[in-house]
Amino acid sequence: MIKKTSTIILTICLFMLISNNAFADLLEQTLDESTLKALLNKGELVLLEEEDGRIKHIDYAILINAPLDNVWQVMTDFESYPEFIPGQKVSKIIDRQSNDVMVKSAVEFKFMGVGSTVKYTTKYIINKPELITFDTKKNRATGSYKLIPIDGGKHVVLFRSKDIENDNFTGVVKILIDKKSEMESSLYLSPLRINMKAIKKRAERS
Repeated sequence: MIKKTSTIILTICLFMLISNNAFADLLEQTLDESTLKALLNKGELVLLEEEDGRIKHIDYAILINAPLDNVWQVMTDFESYPEFIPGQKVSKIIDRQSNDVMVKSAVEFKFMGVGSTVKYTTKYIINKPELITFDTKKNRATGSYKLIPIDGGKHVVLFRSKDIENDNFTGVVKILIDKKSEMESSLYLSPLRINMKAIKKRAERS
């Protein structure tokens, strides 16, 4: 059983190296529902894409024991983010036009005793069951969320894809990353996991 699971994961990783398909589409098309559920019942699925030794893209998947509508409501309730996402201090809708929503955010984080607050504005393109995130500063799409219902709609697999820019961190944190590149994956993956687990917890409670 362990060998079979390892083979499946290896196949996924190899396929990602030669394909431009999104992680969500890849798993949805490659794995049957029972296999996908079995893998996610053991934990999260994470794929990191590197270029020249630096992380360029992260794909993440988690199983949520709630129907799609519950998860979708939590994800799109932007102004409630500070209530359940750790470190999220501000999340305010500043513009809404049809399926496009502009959200102003402020997030606090600490790394090796160094605290920092990051402020940014994100454009969300809402097209259920997919939510695309758009970097307003650089005017480009940076990733997306995608929901895939399983078990007849009783549960959902939540996927998150995110493009990474090497200039996201500044000051002391950037110096630490430049000196110890192995810290980079933790810096990017940790907040992503915190957010996804917070969405999971909120949706399952509702």
